[in-house]
Amino acid sequence: MDHAIDPLAFHRALLQGARRVESKREELNRINAFPVPDQDTGNNLAYLMAQLRRQLPVPSGFGDLLTRLSEASLLGARGNSGVIFSQYFHGFRLAGLPSQEADQLPVAALARLLEQGYSNAYRSIQQPREGTILTAMRSLAESFQPVADQLGDLRAMTEAALARLKATVLDSMNVLPQQRAMRVPDAGAMGFLYFAEGFLRALLCGKAEEPDAAEEPYFEQPAQAMHPAQAALPYRFCTEVLVELPGEELADGIRQQLAALGDSLVVSQAGRLARIHLHTNEPGRAVDLMAEAGALAQVKADDMHMQQRLTRSYPGQTALVVDSIADVPADLLGPHAYVLPMNLLAQGVSYQDGRTISSQRVKALSGQLSSSQLNGEEVRQFLAPILHSYDRVLVLSVSSAMSGLHARYQEYLQGVAPGRVRLVDSRLNSAAQGLLALHAARRLAQGDSLDNVADALEARRARTRILVSLPSLDAMIASGRLNRRIGRVLRAVGYLPLITINSKGEGTVTGLSFSRRRSDRLLINRVLAAKPEEWALVHVGNQPRAQAAAASLQAAIGKEAAYISGISAVVANFSGEGAWAVAYVAPQEDGA
Repeated sequence: MDHAIDPLAFHRALLQGARRVESKREELNRINAFPVPDQDTGNNLAYLMAQLRRQLPVPSGFGDLLTRLSEASLLGARGNSGVIFSQYFHGFRLAGLPSQEADQLPVAALARLLEQGYSNAYRSIQQPREGTILTAMRSLAESFQPVADQLGDLRAMTEAALARLKATVLDSMNVLPQQRAMRVPDAGAMGFLYFAEGFLRALLCGKAEEPDAAEEPYFEQPAQAMHPAQAALPYRFCTEVLVELPGEELADGIRQQLAALGDSLVVSQAGRLARIHLHTNEPGRAVDLMAEAGALAQVKADDMHMQQRLTRSYPGQTALVVDSIADVPADLLGPHAYVLPMNLLAQGVSYQDGRTISSQRVKALSGQLSSSQLNGEEVRQFLAPILHSYDRVLVLSVSSAMSGLHARYQEYLQGVAPGRVRLVDSRLNSAAQGLLALHAARRLAQGDSLDNVADALEARRARTRILVSLPSLDAMIASGRLNRRIGRVLRAVGYLPLITINSKGEGTVTGLSFSRRRSDRLLINRVLAAKPEEWALVHVGNQPRAQAAAASLQAAIGKEAAYISGISAVVANFSGEGAWAVAYVAPQEDGA
């Protein structure tokens, strides 16, 4: 018996499949092991499905529905499986339904949609692997058409196809080493099974039903992610970039350059919109490549090393949380330190400091970039996994006088049990905040208590200072940190201020000169006069000047720098190319 499907029934079925995936979010997180055990497949797929439910209006016909499905899934895609899912849905649109099928979809046409969905998803992946979501998509496509020809009845063919799909997905626990180690199916494949069940069965009954929370699980589910051996990940950042292309295709040259930056490359498209998913150590470079291809719309990069570490618990350890404005090499802070990237905005695109914006892009966008406050949800998403894995957490924030981040931390931490977290306002930024973070990391590594270290930081910040030498006033004027009219007057007379931070955590002027050489000498003399017990040097794109200054300071002070590093994009935006700074800890006064 033939069974024609109308657009409204198809729409309801899509939403039912989406709801079923959302209801399995935690399970999919727990079993996530491939390509990396970052416990976010459930989050990513649930996000995509929630976006589909919100953005798929009641359709006027199949053409309208499949177009909106393609676009909404591309915009809502997150993570490896989410991006592949988006290309599966885009394949529906590419199936090319004949005009006479615009209002009624025969079963044979449904089989063609499933086949084209799989084919399009397969083509989007750089290195397809068996035992993944792709295997599940192929299983459904290959089984649906034959049973459609043999049985003809939608109910019989749906149950037969789903039975084969379920067997294929459960067998995925025997394919990839990561899944064999955990004895669970692939999370992406399992997510596809849940979608297919909700979707196809809703087509049969003609209505949406709430997912059954009490249903028997298909396999023995782990209480939490258990990975017997966590191999080092070759690439750190799961990077995604959405662009609007000038034409219909992403250039092969861009694809090849992206592939050379890492692995797990997936390129998905819907019309002129293109999204890339890539695991890489150079997310900023990936963003720059995609900016060459078209107009940037969205960029993000998740730290997979952090996600992998937070799949475990660390009893007795205290985590250290800092933000990206604290200019200090992350490897100096040790394995229990976590860096929250701050946001910058330009041309409607939000960039993550230290991740998705390169120094070249900061320079190119001078005068257009502005810092953007993290919202409460962003702070929650960052801190919640850390609080789940650690008994105690020390949070060191950029100066509350310079950023609203400290207030966002306070809002979130109100609900945390007393004694678990200490929030310290550094009243500093850049390398001065970095030196405080380094001091905290050393003491925590030695086993010092949360309260002792937090108290020590609050005492030490009064002795920690920073001096910044600017190449010009251009960046301060362009970024709005200095009034444009006043800035033009000062620039005309060659005024170069030496910048510091006062005891309230506010930026202020501590000296002036009328040449770069005199400004640099003034900075060095101030540092030498302080006779610091520890110091660090940071710079914006001027390694030779930084190394020369560091050599002079080391010779005069008799101590090597704790570190020399670049300046965060947020600070670089208003200090300018060629700026450099020295942070130091003044000696403790006798009797203090």
